Amino acid sequence: MKILRFQWQGKVRWGILEDDTIFALNGDLYGDFEKGKEVCKLSDVRLLAPVEPSIMVACGRNYMDHIKEMGWSVPEEPSLFFKPANTVVGPEEDIVYPAVSRDLRYEAELCLVIKRLAKNVAEEEALDYVLGYTCGNDVTAMDLLEKDGLLARAKGFDTAGPLGPFLVIGLDPHNLAIKGRVNGVTKQDSNTSLMVFSVEKLISHISAFMTLRPGDVVWTGTPGGGACPVKVGDVIEVEIEGIGVLRNRVVAPE
Repeated sequence: MKILRFQWQGKVRWGILEDDTIFALNGDLYGDFEKGKEVCKLSDVRLLAPVEPSIMVACGRNYMDHIKEMGWSVPEEPSLFFKPANTVVGPEEDIVYPAVSRDLRYEAELCLVIKRLAKNVAEEEALDYVLGYTCGNDVTAMDLLEKDGLLARAKGFDTAGPLGPFLVIGLDPHNLAIKGRVNGVTKQDSNTSLMVFSVEKLISHISAFMTLRPGDVVWTGTPGGGACPVKVGDVIEVEIEGIGVLRNRVVAPE
């Protein structure tokens, strides 16, 4: 099932997408809901990010192909950081090149959205806490990371976290093709099966020290070929099997 958040006739709504037709989502997205009446066609709306998180937790160094290409050692535990909610933008929205950076890069990622309160979750029960999955682009100012030695500015600037286009329920996250493209040229071509730490492991590990709430997002890391420099005018696409294509353009700061 594909869930979308969209703007139509001046209002923001949630819907269920079937082919190119949007139906109303009646009920609570994080509880019980059902498909309602037909609303409009997908081409009639402006898509928004399919989630409104309060907290986003991201995992670095989580793909074997990326670890090998960088010459890193395999981490014993997930390497985590926070990506603030101000970074979120939706499909076709602009990524603003931060004025304080000269080296902007992108990272294609599978992201999961939490369905219900998650605290001290066992790995074998972790998927019961997932509402669905979406595409993410963990945009990074690499020069700020190297300068600061920290991730706050490098990954926390406005528009650095595109999400979308849809939230897909019922997807198996363990063997999905994941691709990243810049101006139509494929830069990343991998599979979620190469994750070091599974979705279940990440949820269990995170929930052991903090409570995850409905709508929170976990970023699962980027595969090999990522962190490619981008410039103003470039169009970045993240495509994940079963979800779709998240597309954003890089623009200059005002």
